Amino acid sequence: MNSDLLFQNIRSKVDVSPDEFEAMKGAFRYTSIKKGDLLVTEEGLNDKMFFIEKGLLFSYKTLDSGEVQVIQFAKENFWMADLCSFFSGSTALFTIKALENCALWEISRSRFEAVCGRFPKMESFFRINFQHSYVNTLVRLSDAYSKDTEARYRALVEKQPDLLQRVPQYLIASYLGVLPSSLSRIRNKD
Repeated sequence: MNSDLLFQNIRSKVDVSPDEFEAMKGAFRYTSIKKGDLLVTEEGLNDKMFFIEKGLLFSYKTLDSGEVQVIQFAKENFWMADLCSFFSGSTALFTIKALENCALWEISRSRFEAVCGRFPKMESFFRINFQHSYVNTLVRLSDAYSKDTEARYRALVEKQPDLLQRVPQYLIASYLGVLPSSLSRIRNKD
């Protein structure tokens, strides 16, 4: 259990001293999960946000057909949550599952509110994170409507090439909104 990566992640967006971090670190709880474990389930309640120290998570929606539509991948030094459930107290829209064994720092909604109230820098930190997340969501949505599958695949390869080694092809295909056979054809062009 090493909180250095969490500290660096926070410091990358707001100026927090080591002493301030030590004072706020108690709001977070370290946990580990195994590959295949579920952190959040659709229709379940979620009052936690997760920082990934080690490992890989993904979120997905189960469609009426039973198929899985991958929404997001999150790896080391990323945050993940079902924010609709986290903030509203409603049931989760997505399932969050471990693709690898993971070491995580989690913060509950009540501790989130407490740490933001006590440390205004943390409120700024989370606001910046949420802004980045919102912008990334809008870009992904825009790309889904305006770019073909090959362009979206190339962008994924450029931005996160390690995912191609860590994520099964059928999940990457789901993330891109295509059949695995279509993704194979695109990959075979290389």
